[in-house]
Amino acid sequence: MKKNVLALSIAAMIGGFAGAASAQVFPNTGMTQPTAATLEQSEGGAGHILVVPYFTSQNDNMSVFHVVNTDTVNGKALKVRFRGAANSDDILDFTVFLSPGDVWTGSVQGNDNGSTFLTNDKSCTLPDIRGQQVQFVTDRLPSDATAAQTKEGYVEILNMADIKPSTDEKSIYFATKHKNGVAPCTSEVLDQTLNINPLSTTSVAAASALGFDTPSGKLTADWYILNVNQTTTFSGAATAIAATGGNGRGNFVLFPQDETNSAATSGNAASLTADPLLKGNIVKPVNFDFPDLSTPYLATTLTPEAQASRLTQAVANNGVSNQFALDTLIAAKTDWVLSMPTRRYSVGADYTKKPTDAAYRVFNTGVVDLASARYFTPENTYVNTANGLICANTNAYTFWDREETSKRNGAVISPSTLKGLDFCGEVNVLSFNDAAGTSVLGASVARTNVQVGYENGWGAISYTKALPVVGSSFIKLMNSGGAANGFSGTYGITWPHRFAKPVAAQ
Repeated sequence: MKKNVLALSIAAMIGGFAGAASAQVFPNTGMTQPTAATLEQSEGGAGHILVVPYFTSQNDNMSVFHVVNTDTVNGKALKVRFRGAANSDDILDFTVFLSPGDVWTGSVQGNDNGSTFLTNDKSCTLPDIRGQQVQFVTDRLPSDATAAQTKEGYVEILNMADIKPSTDEKSIYFATKHKNGVAPCTSEVLDQTLNINPLSTTSVAAASALGFDTPSGKLTADWYILNVNQTTTFSGAATAIAATGGNGRGNFVLFPQDETNSAATSGNAASLTADPLLKGNIVKPVNFDFPDLSTPYLATTLTPEAQASRLTQAVANNGVSNQFALDTLIAAKTDWVLSMPTRRYSVGADYTKKPTDAAYRVFNTGVVDLASARYFTPENTYVNTANGLICANTNAYTFWDREETSKRNGAVISPSTLKGLDFCGEVNVLSFNDAAGTSVLGASVARTNVQVGYENGWGAISYTKALPVVGSSFIKLMNSGGAANGFSGTYGITWPHRFAKPVAAQ
């Protein structure tokens, strides 16, 4: 399988790969003992796992990301993965090494072939993509996929390992620590990470000697979507998930950033991921697929299904609410982004089948250790056979105007209730009163339009079953009052969704 990044081969894996049974518990020879027992959405915004709910290069948009290592003692090894909006397919991933207190930045822009990624940051990456315009990859998309399929999606960022302070010139710390504003990125040191096998006691001991330690989190991230032509900017913070309990350290899960189909991936996929396509070899698992959000991270979590259910529980809610604005006086438009970053670990789309085939939806039927922890099931999902998107049922959409308690001509003008506007796609964009498709974000991959009878107001969405939905309301408006009053121009407003958490695990 081709990967549009530099593929670096491995001569041999140190110590050999463990079997599936032993892969359920990651060794940590020479490293700090992982004791984290739970995953929680971080109210402070710092964590071990970060999710950027949406990126886009549609409609001349550029999406920019800033990741901050707030740990001023330890460096971090990160997996950065971009997934498509349709069915969460991997469209680009790589490894980033951060110094203590470091900030890493990058951007997604569009061209005729889809999206490209660019980072001019001085922090180390593997492969070394600094200063390169890297085209997103379509290998895992349907054969008839268009360039637009890589122009929308979401981003997952995982702290795979910490990097301990060291003065050894052959250490990973010395190779990635900034000196006079630039990291050395010594290739002979970074390439040693391609020999690391987190399932092998011998290999983990070697990784510890190189300077790696178990991950302690403390990462934050921010994003903004910039449209220069329309002079509009939207911004927000990534959803942060913290591994808590004890010393707050997770399992060491640094896998090689290459496309080798080794025994670690092909023989142990079911112990490393809850992704039903990788587990079933429908998508051939290779090293760069790991870790994903379901790779066991907690000291008390032995299976990917348990990891996925705990992570989903951390962000799951029974519904979201937010505001919309459609005021014609200021040419206001609104899109809501409704992103479900853990859906892939319950159900995936098998592109070797037709959307009309019963086997097109592939569910993970593995055992989980939380009661009723399957968030996406045959009962609350279906396939939109027109576009191949997997859809999740909602219960009701209710919209109010801004004067709900007032009456006009003796009649209450709100609320109104609409049903059947389900979430189709991994990242659904809900536009308001925009059947023509000229909305705020210019979304097209997984877009739904709703007609509401009010210029401005707010709405609430409830689901038939709790879902892991994150996102924001994107409101664009224009003031044409003239330059004389200083307010002429186009403006963007971003409000994160408010949500109701489930009473108990679903």
